[in-house]
Amino acid sequence: ITASLPSIPVQFSLTKSTLLSSSLSQIISKYPIVSNMRISLSFLLLPVAASGFFFAQPMAIKQGLVQVTDSQKTTPLTIKLDVGITDDARLNIQGLMLELSSKEANYEHPKMPGADGPHPQLSSGVRTLNILKEGSFVDMNGQKTVKTLNGCWEMVWKQNASAGSLICGFDIPEEYSRNDASLDAGRLYLSFPIWTKIGLKEAQEQKEFVMSRTKELMNEKNEHMAKYQADHNPLMKALHYRNAVAAVEKNSFLDLKSVDMVPSSDDIIPLQDDLLLTTKGLVFSKDGSFHRGRHLLLGAAYAGPVEMRP
Repeated sequence: ITASLPSIPVQFSLTKSTLLSSSLSQIISKYPIVSNMRISLSFLLLPVAASGFFFAQPMAIKQGLVQVTDSQKTTPLTIKLDVGITDDARLNIQGLMLELSSKEANYEHPKMPGADGPHPQLSSGVRTLNILKEGSFVDMNGQKTVKTLNGCWEMVWKQNASAGSLICGFDIPEEYSRNDASLDAGRLYLSFPIWTKIGLKEAQEQKEFVMSRTKELMNEKNEHMAKYQADHNPLMKALHYRNAVAAVEKNSFLDLKSVDMVPSSDDIIPLQDDLLLTTKGLVFSKDGSFHRGRHLLLGAAYAGPVEMRP
């Protein structure tokens, strides 16, 4: 959006809010002195705690999460994996059926992002996952079954966060590939957002507000740019340009990334009476521990209920 704005000489002060805006790179290129300040983006983007400046309180697990996990009934799910980055190199694994159990996973299983990560206190504990049917894909040689071993799952949810995550982990004993898309041997994880009913309702209302507001601001930006193009008075052109930039900057402070993950009511399935699962999630692999090592996003995962046949 910012790139669509033409460059004209405009005077303004470099306030903190300006530095934090999405136009930071443009400011640095226009005013080289800013680059000499050695501003660290990682410092600027540190989260600010509600109770202090940069001193966050220890994170706590969502109240009642362990009890919710303990009460989880044996739940079958059907899973589809869409692995690959480009449209012409996809590995579509279908037909995987798994079953979530509340029993503790007292067997050898992959290390999990929550229980074995930097914040184990946010995990519900690792639970048993049974494979009811292995997934498969089709290549030039016919249908191939994808073997998964040592399956397990956990919920990870931070107190006061609107959503948590349901994470499934597996060991893949060998590599599977189709064209240029591949699933390497090693640890494989699926992650799906989870919600309470009230949490989802509030998030959907916030999403509606943010999307309405961003539409309003982009219309405002377009109106000012149209006036900028039509006006021949240099002072008025500068004013219209400033107003357009202001609209873009206001839009940059809207939490578009967070609301983008909020699903519609058609994209969720119930796990419990007050526990909802987003049907679209992520597939990723991990080398080493969750404190370090390679973290590779592989594609998307899609969950659905198992259709019970009479």
